[in-house]
Amino acid sequence: MSHGCASQGIPIVTGYDTLSATDIQHSLSQTHAEVIYLDPHLLGTASIALENSQVKTVIINTGSIFSGGYDIDQFRNEHPQFNVITYEELIQLGRHNLKEPIPVKSSDLFCIMYTSGSTGLPNGCCITHENFLAGITGLLGGIDDFVSDQERVLAYLPLAHIFEMALENLVMYIGGTLGYGNPKTLTDASLRECNGDMVEFKPTIMVGVPQIWETIRKAVLSKLNCSGFVAKTVFWTAMSFKSFAVRYSLPGKGVFDDLVFGRVRQMTGGRLRYILNGSSGIADSTKEFLSLIVAEMLTGYGLTETCANGALSSPFEQTTSAIGSTSPAIDVKLVSIPELGYFTDADAGPCQGEILVRGPAVFKGYFNNPQGTEKAFAPGGWFKTGDIGEFDDRGHLKIIDRIKSLVKMQGGEYIALEKLESIYRTSQAILQVMVHADFEYTRPIVIIMPNTKFLQDKSRELGFSDDDSTLSSERMSAYVLDDLQDIARRSGLSKIETVTGVVITDIEWTPQSGLVTPTMKLNRRFILNYFRDEVEKCMQSIG
Repeated sequence: MSHGCASQGIPIVTGYDTLSATDIQHSLSQTHAEVIYLDPHLLGTASIALENSQVKTVIINTGSIFSGGYDIDQFRNEHPQFNVITYEELIQLGRHNLKEPIPVKSSDLFCIMYTSGSTGLPNGCCITHENFLAGITGLLGGIDDFVSDQERVLAYLPLAHIFEMALENLVMYIGGTLGYGNPKTLTDASLRECNGDMVEFKPTIMVGVPQIWETIRKAVLSKLNCSGFVAKTVFWTAMSFKSFAVRYSLPGKGVFDDLVFGRVRQMTGGRLRYILNGSSGIADSTKEFLSLIVAEMLTGYGLTETCANGALSSPFEQTTSAIGSTSPAIDVKLVSIPELGYFTDADAGPCQGEILVRGPAVFKGYFNNPQGTEKAFAPGGWFKTGDIGEFDDRGHLKIIDRIKSLVKMQGGEYIALEKLESIYRTSQAILQVMVHADFEYTRPIVIIMPNTKFLQDKSRELGFSDDDSTLSSERMSAYVLDDLQDIARRSGLSKIETVTGVVITDIEWTPQSGLVTPTMKLNRRFILNYFRDEVEKCMQSIG
Protein backbone atom coordinates (compact mmCIF):
# COMPACT_ATOMS: atom_id res chain seq x y z
CA MET A 1 0.00 0.00 0.00
CA SER A 2 2.83 2.39 0.90
CA HIS A 3 4.72 1.70 -2.34
CA GLY A 4 1.54 2.01 -4.39
CA CYS A 5 0.80 5.43 -2.92
CA ALA A 6 4.42 6.53 -3.46
CA SER A 7 4.20 5.54 -7.14
CA GLN A 8 1.32 7.98 -7.57
CA GLY A 9 2.75 10.79 -5.47
CA ILE A 10 0.13 10.25 -2.74
CA PRO A 11 1.40 11.04 0.79
CA ILE A 12 0.48 8.54 3.50
CA VAL A 13 -0.29 9.18 7.17
CA THR A 14 0.65 6.52 9.70
CA GLY A 15 -1.12 5.66 12.94
CA TYR A 16 -0.63 3.03 15.63
CA ASP A 17 -3.40 0.47 16.02
CA THR A 18 -3.37 1.04 19.80
CA LEU A 19 -4.20 4.74 19.54
CA SER A 20 -7.37 6.01 21.13
CA ALA A 21 -10.22 7.37 19.05
CA THR A 22 -9.17 10.87 20.19
CA ASP A 23 -5.63 10.44 18.85
CA ILE A 24 -6.88 8.99 15.55
CA GLN A 25 -9.37 11.83 15.23
CA HIS A 26 -6.53 14.32 15.84
CA SER A 27 -4.42 12.95 12.99
CA LEU A 28 -7.38 12.60 10.60
CA SER A 29 -8.65 16.12 11.18
CA GLN A 30 -5.18 17.68 11.10
CA THR A 31 -4.19 16.05 7.80
CA HIS A 32 -7.66 16.20 6.14
CA ALA A 33 -7.22 12.55 5.10
CA GLU A 34 -9.83 11.33 2.62
CA VAL A 35 -9.01 7.59 2.65
CA ILE A 36 -8.27 5.25 5.55
CA TYR A 37 -6.84 1.72 5.31
CA LEU A 38 -7.22 -0.54 8.34
CA ASP A 39 -7.84 -4.04 9.68
CA PRO A 40 -11.40 -5.17 10.51
CA HIS A 41 -10.76 -5.38 14.26
CA LEU A 42 -10.04 -1.62 14.30
CA LEU A 43 -13.37 -0.59 12.79
CA GLY A 44 -14.93 -0.08 16.23
CA THR A 45 -12.33 2.47 17.33
CA ALA A 46 -12.12 4.06 13.91
CA SER A 47 -15.88 4.49 13.55
CA ILE A 48 -15.85 6.98 16.44
CA ALA A 49 -12.90 8.91 15.02
CA LEU A 50 -14.39 8.98 11.52
CA GLU A 51 -17.54 10.83 12.54
CA ASN A 52 -16.09 14.34 12.22
CA SER A 53 -13.43 13.58 9.63
CA GLN A 54 -13.17 14.26 5.90
CA VAL A 55 -12.69 10.58 5.10
CA LYS A 56 -14.74 9.44 2.12
CA THR A 57 -13.35 5.94 1.48
CA VAL A 58 -12.64 3.13 3.94
CA ILE A 59 -10.41 0.29 2.66
CA ILE A 60 -10.55 -2.82 4.83
CA ASN A 61 -7.71 -5.34 4.94
CA THR A 62 -9.70 -8.57 4.90
CA GLY A 63 -6.47 -10.58 4.82
CA SER A 64 -5.63 -9.56 8.38
CA ILE A 65 -4.74 -12.39 10.76
CA PHE A 66 -6.39 -10.54 13.64
CA SER A 67 -9.95 -11.57 14.32
CA GLY A 68 -12.83 -9.77 15.92
CA GLY A 69 -14.29 -6.35 15.35
CA TYR A 70 -17.11 -5.17 13.16
CA ASP A 71 -18.70 -7.26 10.47
CA ILE A 72 -17.90 -5.44 7.21
CA ASP A 73 -21.49 -5.52 5.93
CA GLN A 74 -22.68 -4.23 9.29
CA PHE A 75 -20.18 -1.38 9.09
CA ARG A 76 -21.39 -0.53 5.57
CA ASN A 77 -25.00 -0.42 6.73
CA GLU A 78 -24.21 1.71 9.78
CA HIS A 79 -22.05 4.16 7.82
CA PRO A 80 -23.64 4.70 4.39
CA GLN A 81 -21.76 8.00 4.04
CA PHE A 82 -18.51 6.10 3.39
CA ASN A 83 -17.42 4.21 0.30
CA VAL A 84 -16.41 0.94 1.97
CA ILE A 85 -14.31 -1.49 -0.08
CA THR A 86 -12.10 -4.45 0.72
CA TYR A 87 -8.45 -4.76 -0.22
CA GLU A 88 -9.37 -7.44 -2.79
CA GLU A 89 -11.88 -5.07 -4.38
CA LEU A 90 -9.19 -2.38 -4.50
CA ILE A 91 -6.88 -4.78 -6.37
CA GLN A 92 -9.60 -5.48 -8.93
CA LEU A 93 -10.24 -1.76 -9.40
CA GLY A 94 -6.55 -1.27 -10.07
CA ARG A 95 -6.42 -4.07 -12.64
CA HIS A 96 -9.21 -2.46 -14.63
CA ASN A 97 -7.86 1.08 -14.27
CA LEU A 98 -4.09 0.80 -14.76
CA LYS A 99 -2.13 3.97 -14.09
CA GLU A 100 1.43 4.83 -15.01
CA PRO A 101 3.68 5.88 -12.10
CA ILE A 102 3.70 9.62 -11.51
CA PRO A 103 7.26 10.97 -11.17
CA VAL A 104 7.76 12.74 -7.86
CA LYS A 105 10.28 15.37 -6.83
CA SER A 106 12.67 14.68 -3.99
CA SER A 107 11.04 17.49 -2.03
CA ASP A 108 7.53 16.00 -2.36
CA LEU A 109 5.89 14.72 0.80
CA PHE A 110 6.16 10.95 1.21
CA CYS A 111 4.71 10.45 4.66
CA ILE A 112 3.31 12.22 7.70
CA MET A 113 4.48 9.97 10.51
CA TYR A 114 3.03 10.62 13.93
CA THR A 115 5.20 10.11 16.99
CA SER A 116 3.85 7.80 19.67
CA GLY A 117 2.85 10.70 21.90
CA SER A 118 4.34 9.97 25.34
CA THR A 119 4.00 13.65 26.34
CA GLY A 120 0.59 14.57 24.92
CA LEU A 121 -0.97 14.61 21.47
CA PRO A 122 1.37 13.15 18.83
CA ASN A 123 3.26 15.37 16.38
CA GLY A 124 3.10 14.65 12.66
CA CYS A 125 6.62 14.52 11.17
CA CYS A 126 6.72 15.58 7.51
CA ILE A 127 9.04 13.15 5.71
CA THR A 128 9.84 13.79 2.05
CA HIS A 129 10.93 11.22 -0.52
CA GLU A 130 14.46 12.56 -0.15
CA ASN A 131 14.33 12.18 3.63
CA PHE A 132 13.16 8.58 3.51
CA LEU A 133 15.56 7.43 0.78
CA ALA A 134 18.45 9.18 2.51
CA GLY A 135 17.44 7.48 5.74
CA ILE A 136 17.50 4.01 4.18
CA THR A 137 20.81 4.80 2.44
CA GLY A 138 22.28 5.94 5.75
CA LEU A 139 21.23 2.72 7.48
CA LEU A 140 22.60 0.67 4.59
CA GLY A 141 25.93 2.43 4.96
CA GLY A 142 26.10 1.21 8.54
CA ILE A 143 25.31 -2.47 7.85
CA ASP A 144 26.46 -3.11 4.27
CA ASP A 145 29.66 -4.84 5.36
CA PHE A 146 28.01 -7.59 7.40
CA VAL A 147 24.61 -8.37 5.79
CA SER A 148 23.66 -10.20 2.60
CA ASP A 149 20.65 -11.33 0.58
CA GLN A 150 20.58 -14.49 2.73
CA GLU A 151 19.28 -12.63 5.78
CA ARG A 152 15.99 -13.64 7.38
CA VAL A 153 14.60 -10.76 9.43
CA LEU A 154 11.70 -11.21 11.84
CA ALA A 155 9.49 -8.11 11.78
CA TYR A 156 6.96 -7.53 14.54
CA LEU A 157 7.08 -3.82 15.36
CA PRO A 158 4.25 -1.67 13.95
CA LEU A 159 4.84 -0.08 10.55
CA ALA A 160 3.83 3.23 12.10
CA HIS A 161 7.27 3.10 13.77
CA ILE A 162 9.91 4.77 11.59
CA PHE A 163 12.53 2.10 12.26
CA GLU A 164 10.19 -0.72 11.23
CA MET A 165 9.23 1.05 8.02
CA ALA A 166 12.88 1.76 7.20
CA LEU A 167 13.93 -1.77 8.16
CA GLU A 168 11.38 -3.49 5.93
CA ASN A 169 12.33 -1.35 2.94
CA LEU A 170 16.00 -2.02 3.69
CA VAL A 171 15.46 -5.79 3.76
CA MET A 172 13.65 -5.61 0.41
CA TYR A 173 16.54 -3.60 -1.03
CA ILE A 174 19.24 -6.09 0.00
CA GLY A 175 17.09 -9.02 -1.18
CA GLY A 176 16.57 -10.57 2.24
CA THR A 177 13.48 -12.38 3.53
CA LEU A 178 10.94 -10.77 5.85
CA GLY A 179 8.92 -12.79 8.31
CA TYR A 180 6.01 -11.17 10.13
CA GLY A 181 5.47 -12.07 13.76
CA ASN A 182 3.65 -10.80 16.80
CA PRO A 183 5.16 -9.70 20.14
CA LYS A 184 2.78 -12.08 21.94
CA THR A 185 3.84 -15.14 19.90
CA LEU A 186 7.60 -14.63 19.56
CA THR A 187 8.48 -17.51 21.89
CA ASP A 188 7.05 -20.95 22.57
CA ALA A 189 6.26 -19.93 26.15
CA SER A 190 3.07 -18.09 25.19
CA LEU A 191 1.72 -20.84 22.91
CA ARG A 192 0.31 -24.34 23.30
CA GLU A 193 1.18 -27.17 20.90
CA CYS A 194 2.69 -24.66 18.50
CA ASN A 195 6.13 -23.19 17.87
CA GLY A 196 6.77 -19.53 18.52
CA ASP A 197 7.60 -17.16 15.68
CA MET A 198 11.35 -17.27 16.30
CA VAL A 199 11.54 -21.07 16.28
CA GLU A 200 9.30 -21.35 13.23
CA PHE A 201 10.92 -18.64 11.10
CA LYS A 202 14.55 -19.06 12.25
CA PRO A 203 15.67 -15.46 11.76
CA THR A 204 19.30 -14.48 11.24
CA ILE A 205 18.71 -10.91 12.45
CA MET A 206 16.16 -9.67 14.95
CA VAL A 207 15.36 -6.16 16.11
CA GLY A 208 13.84 -5.47 19.50
CA VAL A 209 13.30 -3.03 22.34
CA PRO A 210 14.76 -3.35 25.87
CA GLN A 211 11.61 -4.96 27.27
CA ILE A 212 11.89 -7.84 24.77
CA TRP A 213 15.56 -8.46 25.57
CA GLU A 214 15.00 -8.26 29.33
CA THR A 215 12.15 -10.76 29.00
CA ILE A 216 14.42 -13.20 27.15
CA ARG A 217 17.23 -12.76 29.69
CA LYS A 218 14.91 -13.31 32.64
CA ALA A 219 13.37 -16.39 30.98
CA VAL A 220 16.84 -17.91 30.58
CA LEU A 221 17.79 -17.11 34.19
CA SER A 222 14.49 -18.48 35.46
CA LYS A 223 15.09 -21.84 33.75
CA LEU A 224 18.70 -21.84 34.93
CA ASN A 225 17.64 -21.28 38.54
CA CYS A 226 15.50 -24.42 38.31
CA SER A 227 18.53 -26.45 37.21
CA GLY A 228 20.85 -28.45 39.41
CA PHE A 229 24.17 -27.37 40.88
CA VAL A 230 26.24 -28.99 38.12
CA ALA A 231 24.26 -27.37 35.29
CA LYS A 232 24.52 -23.94 36.92
CA THR A 233 28.25 -24.34 37.47
CA VAL A 234 28.86 -25.41 33.86
CA PHE A 235 26.77 -22.51 32.54
CA TRP A 236 28.48 -19.77 34.55
CA THR A 237 31.93 -21.23 33.94
CA ALA A 238 31.28 -21.21 30.19
CA MET A 239 29.98 -17.63 30.46
CA SER A 240 33.09 -16.49 32.31
CA PHE A 241 35.41 -18.18 29.80
CA LYS A 242 33.63 -16.71 26.78
CA SER A 243 33.48 -13.25 28.34
CA PHE A 244 37.23 -13.36 28.98
CA ALA A 245 37.96 -14.63 25.46
CA VAL A 246 35.81 -11.95 23.84
CA ARG A 247 37.28 -9.16 25.96
CA TYR A 248 40.86 -10.06 25.03
CA SER A 249 40.15 -11.31 21.46
CA LEU A 250 41.36 -14.82 22.27
CA PRO A 251 40.68 -17.89 20.08
CA GLY A 252 38.08 -20.49 21.07
CA LYS A 253 35.40 -18.07 22.22
CA GLY A 254 32.69 -20.15 20.51
CA VAL A 255 33.76 -23.52 21.89
CA PHE A 256 30.79 -23.69 24.32
CA ASP A 257 28.14 -22.23 21.99
CA ASP A 258 26.57 -25.54 20.94
CA LEU A 259 27.46 -27.57 24.01
CA VAL A 260 26.28 -25.19 26.74
CA PHE A 261 24.28 -22.43 25.07
CA GLY A 262 22.73 -24.52 22.29
CA ARG A 263 19.36 -24.98 23.98
CA VAL A 264 19.02 -21.23 24.58
CA ARG A 265 19.89 -20.51 20.95
CA GLN A 266 17.28 -22.99 19.75
CA MET A 267 14.66 -20.94 21.62
CA THR A 268 15.37 -18.15 19.12
CA GLY A 269 15.46 -20.40 16.06
CA GLY A 270 19.13 -21.36 16.22
CA ARG A 271 20.31 -19.16 13.33
CA LEU A 272 20.59 -15.69 14.85
CA ARG A 273 23.79 -13.87 13.93
CA TYR A 274 22.92 -10.44 15.26
CA ILE A 275 20.29 -8.90 17.50
CA LEU A 276 19.71 -5.16 17.49
CA ASN A 277 18.44 -3.06 20.37
CA GLY A 278 16.67 0.18 19.60
CA SER A 279 14.12 2.61 21.07
CA SER A 280 15.91 3.23 24.40
CA GLY A 281 18.92 2.28 26.48
CA ILE A 282 19.67 -1.19 27.75
CA ALA A 283 21.79 -2.24 30.72
CA ASP A 284 25.38 -3.20 29.87
CA SER A 285 24.95 -6.45 31.82
CA THR A 286 21.94 -7.49 29.69
CA LYS A 287 23.74 -6.57 26.48
CA GLU A 288 26.77 -8.69 27.44
CA PHE A 289 24.63 -11.61 28.67
CA LEU A 290 22.64 -11.91 25.43
CA SER A 291 25.68 -11.26 23.23
CA LEU A 292 27.44 -14.21 24.83
CA ILE A 293 24.65 -16.78 24.83
CA VAL A 294 22.24 -15.78 22.00
CA ALA A 295 23.90 -13.59 19.36
CA GLU A 296 26.03 -10.49 19.24
CA MET A 297 23.93 -7.49 20.24
CA LEU A 298 24.26 -4.30 18.23
CA THR A 299 22.70 -1.05 19.39
CA GLY A 300 21.14 1.73 17.38
CA TYR A 301 20.00 5.27 17.97
CA GLY A 302 17.64 7.30 15.82
CA LEU A 303 14.41 9.25 15.85
CA THR A 304 11.32 9.63 13.71
CA GLU A 305 12.57 13.11 12.83
CA THR A 306 15.86 11.68 11.48
CA CYS A 307 14.30 8.73 9.62
CA ALA A 308 15.83 6.32 12.17
CA ASN A 309 19.34 7.68 11.55
CA GLY A 310 21.72 8.57 14.36
CA ALA A 311 24.35 6.04 15.33
CA LEU A 312 24.73 2.28 14.88
CA SER A 313 27.24 -0.16 16.29
CA SER A 314 29.23 -2.51 14.08
CA PRO A 315 30.45 -6.04 14.88
CA PHE A 316 33.86 -4.89 13.65
CA GLU A 317 34.05 -1.92 16.05
CA GLN A 318 32.23 -2.94 19.19
CA THR A 319 32.63 -0.85 22.33
CA THR A 320 31.11 -1.50 25.73
CA SER A 321 30.24 2.08 26.58
CA ALA A 322 29.17 3.74 23.29
CA ILE A 323 26.71 2.92 20.50
CA GLY A 324 28.91 3.35 17.46
CA SER A 325 29.64 5.54 14.46
CA THR A 326 27.16 8.13 13.25
CA SER A 327 25.16 7.59 10.05
CA PRO A 328 26.67 8.78 6.75
CA ALA A 329 23.32 10.42 5.90
CA ILE A 330 23.60 13.03 8.66
CA ASP A 331 25.96 15.41 10.40
CA VAL A 332 26.03 15.28 14.19
CA LYS A 333 27.34 17.78 16.68
CA LEU A 334 27.10 18.34 20.43
CA VAL A 335 26.14 21.65 22.03
CA SER A 336 27.05 22.53 25.61
CA ILE A 337 24.30 22.73 28.25
CA PRO A 338 26.05 24.69 31.04
CA GLU A 339 23.04 24.71 33.37
CA LEU A 340 23.07 20.89 33.40
CA GLY A 341 26.85 20.58 33.61
CA TYR A 342 27.48 19.30 30.07
CA PHE A 343 30.30 20.90 28.06
CA THR A 344 31.83 20.27 24.65
CA ASP A 345 35.16 21.80 25.71
CA ALA A 346 37.52 18.82 25.63
CA ASP A 347 39.80 20.46 28.21
CA ALA A 348 37.01 20.43 30.77
CA GLY A 349 36.46 16.66 30.56
CA PRO A 350 34.45 14.39 28.24
CA CYS A 351 32.88 16.05 25.19
CA GLN A 352 29.21 16.08 26.21
CA GLY A 353 26.13 18.05 25.22
CA GLU A 354 22.79 18.01 23.44
CA ILE A 355 22.84 16.05 20.18
CA LEU A 356 22.03 18.18 17.13
CA VAL A 357 21.53 16.61 13.70
CA ARG A 358 21.22 17.91 10.14
CA GLY A 359 21.36 16.38 6.69
CA PRO A 360 19.15 14.88 3.96
CA ALA A 361 17.61 12.33 6.35
CA VAL A 362 16.28 15.02 8.70
CA PHE A 363 12.55 15.78 8.36
CA LYS A 364 11.22 19.12 7.16
CA GLY A 365 9.10 19.98 10.18
CA TYR A 366 5.94 19.14 12.12
CA PHE A 367 2.72 19.17 10.12
CA ASN A 368 0.65 22.33 10.67
CA ASN A 369 2.79 23.20 13.69
CA PRO A 370 5.13 26.07 12.77
CA GLN A 371 5.76 26.96 16.41
CA GLY A 372 6.82 23.41 17.23
CA THR A 373 9.00 23.27 14.12
CA GLU A 374 10.72 26.55 14.94
CA LYS A 375 11.39 25.38 18.49
CA ALA A 376 12.82 22.05 17.24
CA PHE A 377 15.50 23.58 15.02
CA ALA A 378 18.60 25.63 15.79
CA PRO A 379 20.13 28.07 13.27
CA GLY A 380 21.76 26.34 10.31
CA GLY A 381 19.10 23.64 9.99
CA TRP A 382 20.26 21.69 13.05
CA PHE A 383 17.50 19.56 14.60
CA LYS A 384 17.59 19.55 18.40
CA THR A 385 17.04 15.94 19.47
CA GLY A 386 16.61 16.64 23.18
CA ASP A 387 19.07 13.81 23.86
CA ILE A 388 22.36 14.24 25.69
CA GLY A 389 25.34 12.52 24.09
CA GLU A 390 29.08 12.07 24.38
CA PHE A 391 31.77 11.28 21.82
CA ASP A 392 34.47 8.83 22.92
CA ASP A 393 38.07 8.87 21.72
CA ARG A 394 37.10 6.74 18.68
CA GLY A 395 34.40 9.16 17.57
CA HIS A 396 31.62 6.82 18.65
CA LEU A 397 28.43 8.34 20.02
CA LYS A 398 27.14 7.47 23.48
CA ILE A 399 23.67 8.41 24.69
CA ILE A 400 23.65 9.63 28.29
CA ASP A 401 19.99 10.56 28.70
CA ARG A 402 17.20 12.82 27.55
CA ILE A 403 17.07 16.41 28.74
CA LYS A 404 13.45 15.88 29.81
CA SER A 405 14.50 12.84 31.84
CA LEU A 406 17.02 14.76 33.95
CA VAL A 407 15.63 15.71 37.35
CA LYS A 408 17.22 18.12 39.81
CA MET A 409 17.18 16.75 43.33
CA GLN A 410 16.90 18.60 46.64
CA GLY A 411 20.67 18.88 46.99
CA GLY A 412 21.09 20.43 43.53
CA GLU A 413 22.44 17.31 41.80
CA TYR A 414 20.82 15.89 38.66
CA ILE A 415 19.87 12.25 38.13
CA ALA A 416 19.17 10.61 34.75
CA LEU A 417 15.90 8.68 34.93
CA GLU A 418 16.29 6.57 31.76
CA LYS A 419 19.81 5.51 32.74
CA LEU A 420 18.53 4.34 36.14
CA GLU A 421 15.56 2.54 34.59
CA SER A 422 17.83 0.55 32.26
CA ILE A 423 19.74 -0.65 35.34
CA TYR A 424 16.80 -1.38 37.65
CA ARG A 425 14.98 -3.15 34.81
CA THR A 426 17.46 -6.02 35.15
CA SER A 427 15.78 -7.14 38.39
CA GLN A 428 14.12 -10.53 38.15
CA ALA A 429 11.34 -9.18 40.36
CA ILE A 430 10.01 -6.68 37.85
CA LEU A 431 8.78 -6.54 34.26
CA GLN A 432 8.50 -2.76 33.88
CA VAL A 433 9.88 0.12 35.92
CA MET A 434 9.60 3.89 36.07
CA VAL A 435 11.90 5.93 38.30
CA HIS A 436 10.24 9.00 39.80
CA ALA A 437 12.10 11.87 41.45
CA ASP A 438 11.08 15.24 42.85
CA PHE A 439 13.21 18.28 43.70
CA GLU A 440 11.56 18.41 47.15
CA TYR A 441 13.09 15.04 48.05
CA THR A 442 16.65 13.75 48.33
CA ARG A 443 16.14 10.32 46.75
CA PRO A 444 13.99 8.76 43.99
CA ILE A 445 11.38 6.01 44.15
CA VAL A 446 10.26 3.44 41.59
CA ILE A 447 6.87 2.45 40.24
CA ILE A 448 6.93 -1.12 38.94
CA MET A 449 4.93 -3.72 37.10
CA PRO A 450 5.89 -6.86 39.06
CA ASN A 451 7.00 -10.23 37.77
CA THR A 452 4.17 -11.93 39.62
CA LYS A 453 5.28 -15.52 39.05
CA PHE A 454 8.82 -14.81 40.22
CA LEU A 455 7.62 -13.03 43.36
CA GLN A 456 5.16 -15.81 44.20
CA ASP A 457 7.91 -18.42 43.86
CA LYS A 458 10.29 -16.27 45.90
CA SER A 459 7.74 -15.74 48.68
CA ARG A 460 7.33 -19.51 49.04
CA GLU A 461 11.10 -19.96 49.02
CA LEU A 462 11.51 -17.35 51.78
CA GLY A 463 8.63 -18.76 53.83
CA PHE A 464 6.31 -15.75 53.60
CA SER A 465 2.89 -16.10 55.19
CA ASP A 466 -0.18 -15.91 52.97
CA ASP A 467 -0.72 -12.27 53.93
CA ASP A 468 2.92 -11.36 53.25
CA SER A 469 2.82 -13.12 49.87
CA THR A 470 0.37 -10.61 48.41
CA LEU A 471 1.86 -7.97 46.11
CA SER A 472 0.48 -5.19 48.31
CA SER A 473 2.12 -6.44 51.53
CA GLU A 474 4.84 -4.44 53.27
CA ARG A 475 7.13 -7.46 53.36
CA MET A 476 6.85 -7.94 49.59
CA SER A 477 7.60 -4.25 49.01
CA ALA A 478 10.59 -4.53 51.34
CA TYR A 479 11.93 -7.53 49.42
CA VAL A 480 11.63 -5.74 46.05
CA LEU A 481 13.25 -2.60 47.48
CA ASP A 482 16.15 -4.61 48.93
CA ASP A 483 16.65 -6.30 45.56
CA LEU A 484 16.72 -2.96 43.71
CA GLN A 485 19.10 -1.42 46.24
CA ASP A 486 21.40 -4.41 45.86
CA ILE A 487 21.39 -3.87 42.08
CA ALA A 488 22.23 -0.20 42.68
CA ARG A 489 25.23 -1.16 44.82
CA ARG A 490 26.51 -3.72 42.32
CA SER A 491 26.07 -1.23 39.47
CA GLY A 492 28.02 1.48 41.27
CA LEU A 493 25.13 3.93 41.56
CA SER A 494 25.52 6.92 43.85
CA LYS A 495 23.44 7.50 46.96
CA ILE A 496 21.07 9.92 45.22
CA GLU A 497 20.57 7.41 42.37
CA THR A 498 19.56 4.63 44.78
CA VAL A 499 15.81 4.28 45.21
CA THR A 500 14.29 4.46 48.68
CA GLY A 501 10.70 3.47 47.98
CA VAL A 502 8.68 1.23 45.69
CA VAL A 503 5.11 1.28 44.38
CA ILE A 504 3.96 -2.15 43.17
CA THR A 505 1.13 -1.84 40.66
CA ASP A 506 -1.58 -4.38 39.91
CA ILE A 507 -2.27 -3.57 36.25
CA GLU A 508 -0.46 -4.68 33.11
CA TRP A 509 1.57 -1.94 31.43
CA THR A 510 0.42 -2.09 27.82
CA PRO A 511 -0.47 0.43 25.12
CA GLN A 512 -4.09 -0.56 25.70
CA SER A 513 -3.89 0.48 29.36
CA GLY A 514 -2.18 3.73 28.35
CA LEU A 515 0.78 3.22 30.69
CA VAL A 516 3.21 2.76 27.79
CA THR A 517 3.21 4.03 24.21
CA PRO A 518 2.78 1.75 21.16
CA THR A 519 6.60 1.54 21.01
CA MET A 520 6.69 0.46 24.68
CA LYS A 521 8.10 3.73 25.98
CA LEU A 522 6.91 4.86 29.38
CA ASN A 523 3.97 7.25 29.39
CA ARG A 524 5.29 9.06 32.46
CA ARG A 525 2.51 11.60 32.81
CA PHE A 526 -0.22 8.95 32.55
CA ILE A 527 1.57 6.61 34.99
CA LEU A 528 1.93 9.36 37.60
CA ASN A 529 -1.72 10.37 37.24
CA TYR A 530 -2.95 6.78 37.35
CA PHE A 531 -1.02 5.92 40.53
CA ARG A 532 -1.04 9.42 42.06
CA ASP A 533 -2.28 8.37 45.50
CA GLU A 534 0.19 5.49 45.82
CA VAL A 535 3.09 7.67 44.63
CA GLU A 536 2.26 10.50 47.06
CA LYS A 537 2.00 8.02 49.94
CA CYS A 538 5.35 6.47 49.04
CA MET A 539 7.09 9.85 48.69
CA GLN A 540 5.75 11.03 52.04
CA SER A 541 6.90 7.83 53.75
CA ILE A 542 10.53 8.43 52.74
CA GLY A 543 10.46 12.04 53.92
